[in-house]
Amino acid sequence: PLVKKQGETQISGQYGTNGKSFNLVASPLKNISVSIAGNYDNVTVNSNIPDKNLEDKNTHNYTEGAIGYYDDLSESIMGEAFIGYGLGDAKDEYYERHQTGGIFSSKYNYSLDRAFGKYEKYFLQANLAKKNEVFITGFAIRVSYVNFFEITKYHDVGVNFPLNEGVPTFPSKTSAVFFEPAIFAKIGGKNLQLEVEVMFPYTQKDIDFDYKGYLIATGLRFIF
Repeated sequence: PLVKKQGETQISGQYGTNGKSFNLVASPLKNISVSIAGNYDNVTVNSNIPDKNLEDKNTHNYTEGAIGYYDDLSESIMGEAFIGYGLGDAKDEYYERHQTGGIFSSKYNYSLDRAFGKYEKYFLQANLAKKNEVFITGFAIRVSYVNFFEITKYHDVGVNFPLNEGVPTFPSKTSAVFFEPAIFAKIGGKNLQLEVEVMFPYTQKDIDFDYKGYLIATGLRFIF
Protein backbone atom coordinates (compact mmCIF):
# COMPACT_ATOMS: atom_id res chain seq x y z
CA PRO A 1 0.00 0.00 0.00
CA LEU A 2 0.85 3.69 -0.38
CA VAL A 3 -1.37 5.72 1.93
CA LYS A 4 -1.91 9.37 1.09
CA LYS A 5 -3.65 10.94 4.12
CA GLN A 6 -5.04 10.44 7.62
CA GLY A 7 -8.44 8.74 7.71
CA GLU A 8 -7.90 6.90 4.42
CA THR A 9 -8.80 3.21 4.07
CA GLN A 10 -7.70 0.94 1.22
CA ILE A 11 -8.90 -2.58 0.38
CA SER A 12 -7.32 -4.65 -2.41
CA GLY A 13 -7.60 -8.13 -3.90
CA GLN A 14 -5.00 -9.70 -6.19
CA TYR A 15 -4.42 -12.91 -8.09
CA GLY A 16 -1.11 -14.11 -9.46
CA THR A 17 1.50 -16.83 -9.68
CA ASN A 18 1.51 -17.27 -5.89
CA GLY A 19 -2.26 -17.44 -5.51
CA LYS A 20 -4.90 -15.12 -4.11
CA SER A 21 -3.95 -12.13 -1.95
CA PHE A 22 -5.76 -9.42 -0.01
CA ASN A 23 -4.73 -6.23 1.78
CA LEU A 24 -6.55 -3.91 4.17
CA VAL A 25 -4.74 -0.75 5.25
CA ALA A 26 -5.99 2.26 7.20
CA SER A 27 -4.49 5.46 8.60
CA PRO A 28 -5.94 6.23 12.06
CA LEU A 29 -3.31 8.90 12.81
CA LYS A 30 -1.37 11.42 10.74
CA ASN A 31 1.50 9.68 8.88
CA ILE A 32 0.73 6.35 10.63
CA SER A 33 -0.91 3.34 8.95
CA VAL A 34 -1.90 -0.17 10.00
CA SER A 35 -1.95 -3.01 7.46
CA ILE A 36 -3.35 -6.56 7.41
CA ALA A 37 -2.54 -8.79 4.41
CA GLY A 38 -2.62 -12.43 3.39
CA ASN A 39 -1.87 -14.90 0.61
CA TYR A 40 -3.77 -18.17 0.12
CA ASP A 41 -3.91 -20.86 -2.53
CA ASN A 42 -4.54 -24.52 -3.27
CA VAL A 43 -2.95 -25.43 -6.60
CA THR A 44 -3.41 -28.83 -8.25
CA VAL A 45 -1.70 -29.80 -11.50
CA ASN A 46 -1.28 -33.09 -13.37
CA SER A 47 1.90 -34.91 -12.47
CA ASN A 48 4.65 -35.69 -14.98
CA ILE A 49 3.79 -39.42 -14.84
CA PRO A 50 1.84 -40.14 -18.06
CA ASP A 51 0.39 -43.55 -17.23
CA LYS A 52 -1.05 -42.71 -13.80
CA ASN A 53 -3.93 -40.44 -12.89
CA LEU A 54 -1.93 -38.48 -10.31
CA GLU A 55 -1.90 -34.84 -9.28
CA ASP A 56 0.80 -32.71 -7.70
CA LYS A 57 -0.54 -30.36 -5.03
CA ASN A 58 0.63 -27.21 -3.30
CA THR A 59 -1.29 -25.48 -0.52
CA HIS A 60 -0.28 -22.46 1.51
CA ASN A 61 -1.93 -20.01 3.93
CA TYR A 62 -0.22 -16.85 5.17
CA THR A 63 -1.45 -13.80 7.12
CA GLU A 64 0.54 -10.80 8.33
CA GLY A 65 0.11 -7.53 10.19
CA ALA A 66 2.25 -4.39 10.02
CA ILE A 67 2.48 -0.81 11.21
CA GLY A 68 3.88 1.88 8.93
CA TYR A 69 4.96 5.48 8.55
CA TYR A 70 4.22 7.42 5.33
CA ASP A 71 4.90 10.92 4.05
CA ASP A 72 5.29 12.95 0.86
CA LEU A 73 8.97 13.49 0.10
CA SER A 74 8.12 16.05 -2.57
CA GLU A 75 5.13 17.14 -4.63
CA SER A 76 5.33 13.96 -6.75
CA ILE A 77 7.33 11.48 -4.60
CA MET A 78 5.83 9.33 -1.82
CA GLY A 79 7.72 7.33 0.79
CA GLU A 80 6.62 4.62 3.21
CA ALA A 81 8.16 2.19 5.73
CA PHE A 82 6.64 -0.84 7.51
CA ILE A 83 7.61 -3.24 10.25
CA GLY A 84 5.58 -6.42 10.58
CA TYR A 85 5.08 -10.04 11.53
CA GLY A 86 3.34 -12.95 9.77
CA LEU A 87 2.34 -16.57 10.34
CA GLY A 88 1.71 -19.28 7.77
CA ASP A 89 1.64 -22.96 6.91
CA ALA A 90 2.45 -24.84 3.71
CA LYS A 91 2.05 -28.30 2.22
CA ASP A 92 3.65 -29.66 -0.94
CA GLU A 93 3.16 -33.05 -2.65
CA TYR A 94 4.69 -34.22 -5.91
CA TYR A 95 5.17 -37.56 -7.68
CA GLU A 96 8.21 -38.93 -9.51
CA ARG A 97 8.72 -42.01 -11.70
CA HIS A 98 11.97 -44.00 -11.50
CA GLN A 99 13.01 -46.63 -14.07
CA THR A 100 14.20 -49.93 -12.60
CA GLY A 101 16.15 -52.82 -14.14
CA GLY A 102 18.34 -50.74 -16.47
CA ILE A 103 17.75 -48.39 -19.39
CA PHE A 104 16.02 -51.05 -21.54
CA SER A 105 13.57 -52.08 -18.81
CA SER A 106 9.88 -51.20 -18.99
CA LYS A 107 9.47 -51.47 -15.23
CA TYR A 108 9.05 -48.37 -13.11
CA ASN A 109 8.94 -47.47 -9.48
CA TYR A 110 7.11 -44.44 -8.14
CA SER A 111 7.72 -42.09 -5.27
CA LEU A 112 5.71 -39.40 -3.51
CA ASP A 113 7.56 -36.58 -1.78
CA ARG A 114 5.63 -34.60 0.80
CA ALA A 115 6.58 -31.64 2.98
CA PHE A 116 4.55 -29.98 5.73
CA GLY A 117 5.57 -26.85 7.57
CA LYS A 118 4.50 -23.96 9.78
CA TYR A 119 6.49 -20.77 9.66
CA GLU A 120 6.79 -17.22 10.96
CA LYS A 121 8.12 -14.14 9.22
CA TYR A 122 9.57 -10.90 10.64
CA PHE A 123 10.03 -8.13 8.09
CA LEU A 124 11.00 -4.54 7.33
CA GLN A 125 9.72 -2.93 4.13
CA ALA A 126 10.34 0.38 2.37
CA ASN A 127 8.25 1.77 -0.52
CA LEU A 128 9.15 4.64 -2.83
CA ALA A 129 6.81 5.85 -5.58
CA LYS A 130 6.23 8.62 -8.07
CA LYS A 131 2.64 9.81 -8.48
CA ASN A 132 0.34 11.93 -10.58
CA GLU A 133 -3.45 12.13 -10.82
CA VAL A 134 -3.93 8.77 -12.59
CA PHE A 135 -0.64 6.85 -12.35
CA ILE A 136 1.63 5.66 -9.54
CA THR A 137 4.80 3.68 -10.17
CA GLY A 138 7.49 2.68 -7.75
CA PHE A 139 9.92 0.31 -6.11
CA ALA A 140 9.69 -1.66 -2.87
CA ILE A 141 12.21 -3.70 -0.90
CA ARG A 142 11.37 -6.09 1.92
CA VAL A 143 13.94 -7.79 4.14
CA SER A 144 12.43 -10.81 5.89
CA TYR A 145 13.58 -13.37 8.43
CA VAL A 146 11.63 -16.57 7.74
CA ASN A 147 11.70 -19.37 10.30
CA PHE A 148 10.05 -22.79 9.95
CA PHE A 149 9.32 -23.83 13.53
CA GLU A 150 7.58 -27.07 12.52
CA ILE A 151 8.54 -28.94 9.35
CA THR A 152 8.49 -32.59 8.28
CA LYS A 153 9.38 -34.27 4.99
CA TYR A 154 8.25 -37.72 3.81
CA HIS A 155 9.56 -39.85 0.97
CA ASP A 156 7.16 -42.70 0.08
CA VAL A 157 8.18 -45.38 -2.43
CA GLY A 158 6.02 -48.08 -4.03
CA VAL A 159 5.21 -49.90 -7.26
CA ASN A 160 1.44 -49.76 -6.88
CA PHE A 161 -0.72 -47.12 -5.27
CA PRO A 162 -1.54 -46.31 -2.59
CA LEU A 163 2.08 -46.07 -1.57
CA ASN A 164 3.46 -47.45 1.65
CA GLU A 165 3.99 -44.90 4.40
CA GLY A 166 7.41 -43.31 4.10
CA VAL A 167 10.00 -42.43 6.71
CA PRO A 168 9.96 -38.83 7.94
CA THR A 169 13.09 -36.73 7.51
CA PHE A 170 13.84 -33.55 9.38
CA PRO A 171 15.81 -30.82 7.56
CA SER A 172 18.75 -29.14 9.25
CA LYS A 173 18.32 -25.63 7.81
CA THR A 174 14.91 -24.17 8.48
CA SER A 175 15.47 -20.39 8.57
CA ALA A 176 16.82 -17.75 6.23
CA VAL A 177 16.95 -14.01 5.54
CA PHE A 178 15.11 -13.16 2.33
CA PHE A 179 15.49 -10.09 0.15
CA GLU A 180 12.26 -9.33 -1.71
CA PRO A 181 12.62 -6.43 -4.16
CA ALA A 182 9.55 -5.52 -6.20
CA ILE A 183 8.36 -3.06 -8.81
CA PHE A 184 4.73 -1.97 -9.01
CA ALA A 185 2.29 0.27 -10.85
CA LYS A 186 -1.19 1.58 -9.99
CA ILE A 187 -3.48 3.09 -12.63
CA GLY A 188 -6.84 4.68 -11.95
CA GLY A 189 -8.79 7.41 -10.25
CA LYS A 190 -9.36 8.63 -6.72
CA ASN A 191 -11.37 5.63 -5.49
CA LEU A 192 -10.37 2.70 -7.74
CA GLN A 193 -7.01 1.55 -9.08
CA LEU A 194 -5.74 -1.34 -11.18
CA GLU A 195 -2.45 -2.53 -9.70
CA VAL A 196 0.35 -4.78 -10.97
CA GLU A 197 3.30 -6.05 -8.95
CA VAL A 198 6.39 -8.08 -9.86
CA MET A 199 8.59 -9.45 -7.05
CA PHE A 200 11.92 -11.32 -7.00
CA PRO A 201 12.47 -13.20 -3.68
CA TYR A 202 16.06 -14.28 -3.05
CA THR A 203 18.23 -15.71 -0.28
CA GLN A 204 21.92 -16.59 -0.36
CA LYS A 205 21.49 -19.37 2.18
CA ASP A 206 21.23 -22.98 1.04
CA ILE A 207 17.92 -23.84 2.70
CA ASP A 208 15.91 -27.05 2.99
CA PHE A 209 12.70 -25.75 1.40
CA ASP A 210 11.82 -24.48 -2.06
CA TYR A 211 10.55 -21.03 -3.02
CA LYS A 212 9.65 -19.21 -6.21
CA GLY A 213 12.20 -16.71 -7.50
CA TYR A 214 9.74 -14.73 -9.62
CA LEU A 215 6.20 -13.66 -8.70
CA ILE A 216 3.67 -11.49 -10.54
CA ALA A 217 0.20 -10.44 -9.42
CA THR A 218 -2.53 -8.06 -10.56
CA GLY A 219 -5.70 -6.84 -8.90
CA LEU A 220 -7.96 -3.98 -7.88
CA ARG A 221 -7.57 -1.49 -5.02
CA PHE A 222 -10.53 0.39 -3.56
CA ILE A 223 -9.79 3.66 -1.71
CA PHE A 224 -12.18 5.35 0.72
